[in-house]
Amino acid sequence: MKKYDHFLLILLGGLSALAFVPTSYIFILLVTYPLFFMYLNNAKNKKQLFFAGFSFGLGLGACSMLWLINALLIDAGAFAQLSPLIPLGFGLFFGLFFAFPALFCILANSISSKILIFCGVFTIFEWIRSWIFTGFPWNLTGSVWVKFLPVLQSASVFGVYGLTLFSLFWFSTPFLLIKKQYKTAVISITSFVVICLLGALRLYQITPEYVWGINLRLVQPNIEQTLKWNKDKAEENFMKHINLSKKAGHEKITHVLWSESASPFLLDIDNQARAMTMMALNQGSVLVTGSMRLADTQKQQVANSIFVINDLGEIQSYYDKSHLVPFGEYVPLRGLLPFEKIVPIASDLKAGTGPKTVRIQNAPPAGMLVCYEIIFPHQVVDNNDVKLRPQWLINLTNDGWYGVSAGPYQHLASAQMRAVEEGLPIVRVAGTGISAVIYPWGQIMSSLPLDSQGVLDSKLPKPLPPPLYARLGNCIPLFLSLLFIAFGLYFHKKQKNTINS
Repeated sequence: MKKYDHFLLILLGGLSALAFVPTSYIFILLVTYPLFFMYLNNAKNKKQLFFAGFSFGLGLGACSMLWLINALLIDAGAFAQLSPLIPLGFGLFFGLFFAFPALFCILANSISSKILIFCGVFTIFEWIRSWIFTGFPWNLTGSVWVKFLPVLQSASVFGVYGLTLFSLFWFSTPFLLIKKQYKTAVISITSFVVICLLGALRLYQITPEYVWGINLRLVQPNIEQTLKWNKDKAEENFMKHINLSKKAGHEKITHVLWSESASPFLLDIDNQARAMTMMALNQGSVLVTGSMRLADTQKQQVANSIFVINDLGEIQSYYDKSHLVPFGEYVPLRGLLPFEKIVPIASDLKAGTGPKTVRIQNAPPAGMLVCYEIIFPHQVVDNNDVKLRPQWLINLTNDGWYGVSAGPYQHLASAQMRAVEEGLPIVRVAGTGISAVIYPWGQIMSSLPLDSQGVLDSKLPKPLPPPLYARLGNCIPLFLSLLFIAFGLYFHKKQKNTINS
């Protein structure tokens, strides 16, 4: 490989980022991935394979995560100098997760076998990305289909990882046709058509149903992130939530939902602030809100929590965020790394114990998720409590850190994917948007646009029966990945025997 080839691969990876929301130019992957597979096929040794994969992943990671720079510019004086590390860091991170799967192509000598092996190994590495170093499964390849509902339905069977596996196979089709690998290309095209048809059939058979007697109000105050933690603005921000909750039509509302850390006060110990929440509620209604909670009085450590509060100002239940954001809510290896977290709270936040199903007055039991906890496949429901499966998921988030960028759209896309995987409706409340109610087949029922103020009144959709992926989890896509690898090795051995004979 020549030097300019690496720059071309970085460019191809960067262009591939356009396939993710909000642009959703999926068709571009029918150009970038075939060219990428061409480089893998032409690579003559392990080094060339590794750096071909690394260069492509570098471009994809750097461009698809570029929006994160906005979070560092909120406090420009403290973190702006670190902004160049965002594209570089994520580029290196994504690059490695392409480089190692590319290395495995050395095991094959035919085009079809190389593609099958790469698809299988890459999917396994995407799964590894979801848990290694606390996990970061953002912009998984399969998530490019969130706006194409027929294909999206297949996530109910094999999840986003299975969708990644088949997507890579489908995107390789132009290269297979150019190289006259017609049998493999036909299999790829046929599998795509079958999945589209089955997904369309599933959508055709689904009729929206709603939980009787529930009227939700999602409150989106659109408070600037620079003002959100301003102590002088605390009461004003709090009253803004209350006033929006009481806008016209509030008489019919049974459940009011505020976003992550909507309350600037510690509602578990601030009786006055908790009493003020009563002004947002009708008689018999309930408030679900994000707030910090004093979780450890000795260490003065707080948790990022969700509270369920009744119309008497009483806390009925709560959930503590368990999957904290590194460098956002805590500093890993504190004492060794010269960094501070972005959230302006003195100590590291205290993590909760994991997914939790919460009972809510006059509503079905709900799974609670704070911010980016929604991005983790098969980790959004308390699977240990088999007797109390949630009937809906509540995702409270603060995407104000990301500004008007691709970030909130990609975050919403993860919620749509989780809805399909779990067969559960998702109510997503974001302080600056995008707040939305999502059907359990991934379609957005209603939403408030990014960077806008308002309320969204909505019914609560009923869940679907737990789909296969919700019941069996990641063993399905991992098995399929191993099957792809096995077929790749089989075709390699078969062709090798043919050549020798």
